[in-house]
Amino acid sequence: MSLIRTPFGSSSTAAEVVAGIDLTGRRAVVTGASSCLGAETARALAGTGAEVTLAVRDTAAGDRGAEDIAASTGGTAVHVAPLDLADPASIDAFAAAWDGPLHLLVNNAGVMACPERHTPQGWVWLAGGLRRCALRLPPLRPVAGLRAVQDRERAVRGGGHAPLVRRRHHR
Repeated sequence: MSLIRTPFGSSSTAAEVVAGIDLTGRRAVVTGASSCLGAETARALAGTGAEVTLAVRDTAAGDRGAEDIAASTGGTAVHVAPLDLADPASIDAFAAAWDGPLHLLVNNAGVMACPERHTPQGWVWLAGGLRRCALRLPPLRPVAGLRAVQDRERAVRGGGHAPLVRRRHHR
C-alpha cells in the first residue's frame, strides 16, 4: 500500500484543506462535534455547502456550536443529534433516526486519558463506539475525489487504546 501524499501539514487549517471543494447536496455526520477538532471539522464541511449533523452527547453544547457554525459559514443546514458512543442504545437510536443518504462520516469523537468508566450495561468502556455507529448507519455514498478516512480511530487504537472490552464490571 502506498502512502497518501498531500500538500497539507501539521499547521494546515481545516478551511485550507477543504478550499475549492463543493459539497452542496452532500450530507455529513461529525461525531464529537460540539467543541475543538470536531467543531472545526463541522465548520469546514458546512463552509463547503454540506448539510452537517453534529452527533454529540451534550445537545445543549451542540446547539450552541451549531448556531456558531451556521453564523460563521452562512450554512443553514447544520443540525444536532444526540449520540453517546458509550451507550449502544444511543448508537442504535441515532442510526434508527437517520433518514436519507449519508455521504461523509467523520469519526472524530474520542476519550483520551480518562479514568475507567462503564457503559450503562456494565461493560468496561475504553473506546470503540465509532465502529458500532458506522455499522448501524446506511452505507456511505461515494463522493468524487474524497477517501474514507478514520484518523481518530486509528490514532486512538494506535495509542494503546482498545475497543470496547466485552466483560462485565463487578462491583
